[in-house]
Amino acid sequence: MTKPLDDVTAMIAQARSLGPDETLALRRVVWPDGQITPQEAGILFELNRTSTAPSAEWVDFFVEAITAYLVEQAEPRGYVSEGNAAWLMQAIDHDGRVDTLAELELLVKVIERAENVPDSLKFYALEQIRHAVLHGEGPTRCGNGLAPGTIGTAEVRLLRRVLYAAGGAAPAHINRAEAELLFDIKNATLHGQNAPEWQTLFVQALSLHLLTDQRFEALSHRDAARLHAFMADTSSSVGRFFGRMASSLVDSAPAARTPEPEAASEPDLSEREQDWLQAMVDADGALDPLERALLKALAEG
Repeated sequence: MTKPLDDVTAMIAQARSLGPDETLALRRVVWPDGQITPQEAGILFELNRTSTAPSAEWVDFFVEAITAYLVEQAEPRGYVSEGNAAWLMQAIDHDGRVDTLAELELLVKVIERAENVPDSLKFYALEQIRHAVLHGEGPTRCGNGLAPGTIGTAEVRLLRRVLYAAGGAAPAHINRAEAELLFDIKNATLHGQNAPEWQTLFVQALSLHLLTDQRFEALSHRDAARLHAFMADTSSSVGRFFGRMASSLVDSAPAARTPEPEAASEPDLSEREQDWLQAMVDADGALDPLERALLKALAEG
């Protein structure tokens, strides 16, 4: 650690405050060239955990700096590796949950900014939002005293951002795990004073899940690295490159994978999707208003 960074972190540790002045001092010593070292990233997380009064300026800087460290500095740019995703979850999950709004905003921003992130990171973010809704605690509550079993505007907006972010295995798709998480939230909030936006998100996301081809997979970190290397190599053969890519996809495919439904050209569901939807609707023993809205949207196509 350099002497200026030593001085600034000692000042913050003593005051336990991350206001505009402290944030500006950190920005000047940590990020003068737009690069964050692993050591500096760890220091920023520790300061975020110990501060009692983080300012809006701090949240902006913390999110911006760590997002750049994870998404823009590592190669290939735009792809968060399994290792970096694990580092981020471990740094956040030191006591089993997300504690601060800055950490939750960071999770969402990384998924939004990246071209692809591991499924584990996207689902981890969704689980944090689900926990806040089901238990009435967590950084999305912002001290407004909402009861467990209620989903507010803040949670709906975070869910929408994560579900429709570019990062993840299937941008513009809702996979089965995500769809079932939305049903879990719906079942837990049926009697809550929910935000009006919640029904809209539930119906739109579930319709997207049921009426699109779920086989889509974004380019993996490994294949993205191959593509970037190919683009930098002027002697490479396009034919050989795509041959290697095709071969690797065949080699890595499961031995006996059940074919997924093709994209629907009309709102009719496959038998497999109908069975899944019937099981989800039957799970709580009654057809509730959100399920009725979903079935109406599917019928109207």
